[in-house]
Amino acid sequence: MTSHVGPEVIVCDKDLALMNVINIVFPKAINLLCRFYINKNIKAKCKMLVDSVDAWEVVMDSWKTIIDYTEIGKFDGFVKFFETICSPWPLIVEYVKKAWIIPHKEKFVKCWTNSLMHLENITSNRYINVVTLFRTCITCNCFMFILIQG
Repeated sequence: MTSHVGPEVIVCDKDLALMNVINIVFPKAINLLCRFYINKNIKAKCKMLVDSVDAWEVVMDSWKTIIDYTEIGKFDGFVKFFETICSPWPLIVEYVKKAWIIPHKEKFVKCWTNSLMHLENITSNRYINVVTLFRTCITCNCFMFILIQG
């Protein structure tokens, strides 16, 4: 445990003013970016470029593979795979790399964020955090609790 007062990790959206204030008010806190808002942003900026629902799902599955990957050494290979999947839509690759991967990957990709104690908080949206937690298998002694979607 550190001796400074305040949070050690803060999750927020990519509001640059807020990020700057966090750095000033909590200089020792690590600022992670909210995956929910990143995905929402990518969908808003890029989905219109893909003409097929199935193709969009493949693009987003490839993106999810990037952000969920846990080995830094192989990260660039997954980015290359994403570039290959998205080769029919070069604007998607350009946007995702310039807006998210190059400047901020350490703030939301698991291979970097897993080294921090953030208790699986990957979004600033409390509801999404709870749903994500329940969707994963939670084992407590011999009991397993799984959110069953109906």
